[in-house]
Amino acid sequence: MINLILLTRSDKQNPADFEEIRSHICERAQDIKVHIIDAKSHLWPLACDVSGHPTMTVSPMPLRNFKSPRGPVFQGFEFPKGDQYSRLVKIGIPVPDWQRIEPDTKLDPDRWGPYVVVKPELGRKGAGIQIKRTTRVKYKPSDLFPDRHPGRKAPMLAQRFVYTGPWPCCYRVVTLFGKALLSWYCEVDHSFRSLNSRFDFKALGGITIVSNKRTSTYRLAFDEDVIAFAEAAHAAFPDQALLGHDVVRDHDTGDLFMLECNPRGDTWLFSSYAGIEIQKANGIDFYAQFSGLSHAANVLIDEARRGAG
Repeated sequence: MINLILLTRSDKQNPADFEEIRSHICERAQDIKVHIIDAKSHLWPLACDVSGHPTMTVSPMPLRNFKSPRGPVFQGFEFPKGDQYSRLVKIGIPVPDWQRIEPDTKLDPDRWGPYVVVKPELGRKGAGIQIKRTTRVKYKPSDLFPDRHPGRKAPMLAQRFVYTGPWPCCYRVVTLFGKALLSWYCEVDHSFRSLNSRFDFKALGGITIVSNKRTSTYRLAFDEDVIAFAEAAHAAFPDQALLGHDVVRDHDTGDLFMLECNPRGDTWLFSSYAGIEIQKANGIDFYAQFSGLSHAANVLIDEARRGAG
C-alpha cells in the first residue's frame, strides 16, 4: 500500500476539491491510500497508518507545523525572482534579460532599450512594478522605500521590457508535477491608454504594463505552445508540486518568455478567492477546462507510484 498525504489550507483552497481528488484516486488506484490533512491543524494521527509503507507528501503551500512521518515531501517555496530565472535559464527556458539593481548599476540603453521594467524580487499582484527610462534606473536603499513597498524586503530588479501588444496581456498556466491543470489568458481593460508600439512611453500617463488587474478580461486559453512551454518549465522546480506560470508572448516576434512560476504554491485557482472571483466575473469554469480535478488525480497516482518512499 502506498500512502499519499495531501495537505490543504481552507483559506487557499476548498477542501472539497481534495476530497473529490481522493474519490477519483480510490476508484482508479486501489494500491494508494489518500490522507487529507488540514495544514493548520495540530492533530495528525498518521504514524500508525503510514508505518512501514511507501509514503509521499504533497502540499501546494509551504509546510509550517506538519512533519511528514516518512518519504519525500513536495511543498511550495518562495524563491526570489532572480533565483527562479537562474533555474529556468539552466534548463533552457527563455526569460527576459534581467539584473539586480545594485549601488553601481548603470544600464546601457544600447543593450536594454530606452525603457526597462523595474520590479521587486519578492512581490505579488503586480506591486512595485513600473516602467522607467533606462538611463534613470538607480539603486535605492531599502529603507528609503515606503513602508509597505516590497523593495523594503528584497532587492529590485531591472528587466528587459517585452511588448505584448497595445494593451498588456499574459497567460497563466497552473501545473501539477509538470502537467497543466488550467490555463488562462488575461488582458488589461481598454480604459487604459494603449501602447501602440514597443517603446511609446513618451507620455506615461494612463499607461500600465501590468496585465492582471482586477478589471482585466480573462478567458480560458488552449494555446498548445504556451501550455507545453509552462509544462517544460516545471522541471526547474522538481520539489514544488504546484506552480502558476506567468508567460508572455512578444507581439512582434511571437517568442515566449517566462516572467515567473509562483513556486510558493498559492495558485490553486479552482477555488482560491482570486480564482473564484475571476471565474464569476468572466463566465468561465476552470474545473471544466481540462477536467482539472480528475486530471489532478491521475497525475498524483503516477507520481505516488513513481516517487513514494
